[in-house]
Amino acid sequence: MNLELQLRRLGVFALRIIPLTLADTIATLLGSLFYHILKQRRRYIERNLRYVFSGRTIGQREFNTYVKNTFVNYSRHMVDFLRLGFMTGEDFSVDMVGIENAFEALKLNRGCVLLTLHLGNWDYAGAYLATRGVPISALVEDIDPAMLDLYTEHRERTGMRTFPVSRSAFAFVSTIKSNRLLAILGDRDVVGNGLPVQFFSGIRKVPRGLGEIIIKKQLPVVFGYMVYHPGKKQRYLGYIEPMVFFSGSVDEFNKCMVEKFEEFIRSYPDQWLVFQPEWVDELRA
Repeated sequence: MNLELQLRRLGVFALRIIPLTLADTIATLLGSLFYHILKQRRRYIERNLRYVFSGRTIGQREFNTYVKNTFVNYSRHMVDFLRLGFMTGEDFSVDMVGIENAFEALKLNRGCVLLTLHLGNWDYAGAYLATRGVPISALVEDIDPAMLDLYTEHRERTGMRTFPVSRSAFAFVSTIKSNRLLAILGDRDVVGNGLPVQFFSGIRKVPRGLGEIIIKKQLPVVFGYMVYHPGKKQRYLGYIEPMVFFSGSVDEFNKCMVEKFEEFIRSYPDQWLVFQPEWVDELRA
């Protein structure tokens, strides 16, 4: 029996019957608990944030708060991910900026790539866009088949399609032929053959082949994200930039992509939810 799978199914059941405010309170408590007990994961987040804050003076107490909030935000985002298993279009709570940029790109009738990252709640974002009439697909990480089935069930309920990264070539063909938006998380190398790039003051790897196909096929690109929006009328803030085209080198594409990601992360450092050791010097250790 897959314990994690059973716990997530239990979470879906619980979220159907308890108020969202109570779920948020429980998520905050769990995030705080995980911050204290998951010491290795905490070190990974600390490492990420040291790069994010490099060149900036920040006190240890403030730094620790950012680390703790990362765990809390992850727990809150998981609440909303599990709620995707039964949400309808009316249940989404989003202040959306720039959705017209996605529709504008699709008017070219050649598909479009939405470049995003592990910032905020990317699954909630994709499901939300589908409910608003955006024909959207997404590349997702290859994980345990049973867990992938559960995730796919949640992600595709509102109309989004998903493709594992092992079928990325097929995903691009489908995107172009069907004139869809293809969401790609470009800040992590989940396959293991990525290209090393300067990321903040360190070195990370980004997906290999992404820049090549975007440039070769002259696909329009929009950058965007969706982050938790506490204290506001809507639960999330979604943002999509106007479309751009890339015609230079792959290095130029990667540099532009990373600079965008750095800009987004600096705005919401405690919502960059990367709990893996992926800085190049860590990989060599």
